[in-house]
Amino acid sequence: MSRLWGERFRRRRDDRGETLVEVLAAVVILGIAGVAVMAGLMMSVKASDIHRKETTSSAYVRNFAEAIENYVAAGHYAPCAAADAYKVGPVTSQLPSLPLGYTATQGAAASIGPTGVSGACPSASADTGVQEVILEVTSGDGRADERLAVMLREPCAKNVAAGGDPCN
Repeated sequence: MSRLWGERFRRRRDDRGETLVEVLAAVVILGIAGVAVMAGLMMSVKASDIHRKETTSSAYVRNFAEAIENYVAAGHYAPCAAADAYKVGPVTSQLPSLPLGYTATQGAAASIGPTGVSGACPSASADTGVQEVILEVTSGDGRADERLAVMLREPCAKNVAAGGDPCN
């Protein structure tokens, strides 16, 4: 009988389970893996937010440029345009509303000379009829900043006698 009891005792001793060290090692490994997974998810969320804001800014700045081009083509060219000179009612009414936290700006026009060199436009009389305007749309948190340079040309006279040069 003592032999039978000895076998049972040995089996119980062999089935003792996991030690505290083994359990702690498993918890540490799972904790490190969990932190890595969460860091990856947070990076993914942040990248998605940045890309969404860049796409929104890019679409809006292109719409802004198109609205200004239409406004100028309709005969509203501003010689030596000051900053935000083209951000007027007819232009902004063509645009979708800018999302909360975004800002849209139009820089002062730079005059483009005959050699193609741009420079500050000193006065309306010095305007060459071609100007470069920088448009910018920025998100409130600074994660997206889209800039677009637009070349604007003063439209030629619309009512010209047949055979005449419309730009003289």
